[in-house]
Amino acid sequence: MQNRLRIMKILKAFILLTFTVSLIILFNNHAGPLPPLGKFFDPFGGFWQNAETKQIEWPKTLNLQKLKAKANVSFDQRMVPHIEAANEHDLYFLQGYLTARDRLWQMETQIRSASGRLSEVIGSKTLKKDREARRLGMNFAAEQAMVLVNKDSISKSILEAYSDGVNTYIGELTHKTLPLEYK
Repeated sequence: MQNRLRIMKILKAFILLTFTVSLIILFNNHAGPLPPLGKFFDPFGGFWQNAETKQIEWPKTLNLQKLKAKANVSFDQRMVPHIEAANEHDLYFLQGYLTARDRLWQMETQIRSASGRLSEVIGSKTLKKDREARRLGMNFAAEQAMVLVNKDSISKSILEAYSDGVNTYIGELTHKTLPLEYK
């Protein structure tokens, strides 16, 4: 009888251990087209961070190294940003920064859609759309547009400042602060 109880306790512990290890493996590996679910359901860094009902409070002061002068961003009652900058570089830099903050997933999706690379993220469901986009030649058109932009120093500096703002925002992201779509 004692021996049987001991075996039952060991068996119960083994089953719980196997179940726990299975869950850890399941939540840390891809399940078909889905990303690992562990990070997504993480209560401290997963999608719960994006589900807060209170209005997001952005820092009053941003210490952005690439600004050349003092600049101010204010938000109206609808949270529309209004940028006041001493120079055009800072204006376009902040525009890129704020656009990335509010519309990063939209920006990436539009780029992938136009270049025929949506299936890299979504999967085979968008192959037809990708093929159509590639037939249109949007990548070639964008490359040709960049050749023209690079010839004009003003346009080039505007696009560089804007993209620096986007990349600065992306560089500040951590897993906890990633937009929901990236989790």
